Amino acid sequence: MMNHLPLVSLIIPTYNRAHLIGQTLDSVLVQTYTNWECIVVDDGSSDDTEKVLQIYQKKDTRFVYYNRPLDTLKGASSSRNYGLQKATGAYVIFLDSDDLLLDYCLLNRVKVVLENLSCDFWVFPMYIERGEERSLVSIPYNDDYLIDFLSCNLYWQTMCTMWKLEFVRSIGGFNPEYPRLNDPEIHIKALIQSKGNYLVCNNTVPDSVYRETPIKDKALFVKNYLSALHVFIPDISGRLVAACKTEQRYFLRGYLEHYMKDFKHNTTWRQMVNLFGVFYACRVIGFIEYYSRLSKYLGAKLFRVIFKMIKH
Repeated sequence: MMNHLPLVSLIIPTYNRAHLIGQTLDSVLVQTYTNWECIVVDDGSSDDTEKVLQIYQKKDTRFVYYNRPLDTLKGASSSRNYGLQKATGAYVIFLDSDDLLLDYCLLNRVKVVLENLSCDFWVFPMYIERGEERSLVSIPYNDDYLIDFLSCNLYWQTMCTMWKLEFVRSIGGFNPEYPRLNDPEIHIKALIQSKGNYLVCNNTVPDSVYRETPIKDKALFVKNYLSALHVFIPDISGRLVAACKTEQRYFLRGYLEHYMKDFKHNTTWRQMVNLFGVFYACRVIGFIEYYSRLSKYLGAKLFRVIFKMIKH
């Protein structure tokens, strides 16, 4: 009977996760919905990832293993896009190599999809796991989730979305030039293009687990986040203008607020000045706000330098 139901393609990018990816693959294996294919794309691992995948391929031929082509950019986004090229299912779910699906996930999602076939994509709640604790991430009701994503209010992660294959291909998948902010990028593109033709299942039981891991190399994390903002803000600003949503560029300042709150002390003053310039150039902030923010930031920076000199 399952063979008459739609094929779901699960796409997993991975890099040196031989010690973790087995848990993700096990969560796929126990799905009560059986008409799936699982495409794992290796981003150039140097550990035993290939050996682990060979074991799973022997267990189940629905697992498919590829290496990311060398003529594509390194990164999870390129790997996801390559998996998207190889997908043969009617619907697609992207997983990270440490995400988990609960055993009813695919069955639950396919049922919702078949009852709402006209949608471009469907979003389902998740649990977030921090250490040994697992908690529900609720998705509030909203008339326009685009505003949330533009404002850096991200209520769901990559694996929460089930995509219609032709739709996610039509928006170009993920932008491989983004070292971070991959989730906001693809969802903002989707929310703009779908024009409300999507379904957020606020009240359904969470069916996936996002495992939050501590930042191991904060300097690298901040560097990648900063680089991503330099691409993300002009890219999304341009898309909003093209979609006649110019006034919504205002909401993108949420990403500046988030960066300043958590990472400004890990950033040089030159980098911060350049970042302010990006938001100003894209008309996310105006002339007066630009110089106000710049003056406050540089004034506070100078005060800390003088205070340290006096203390010394």
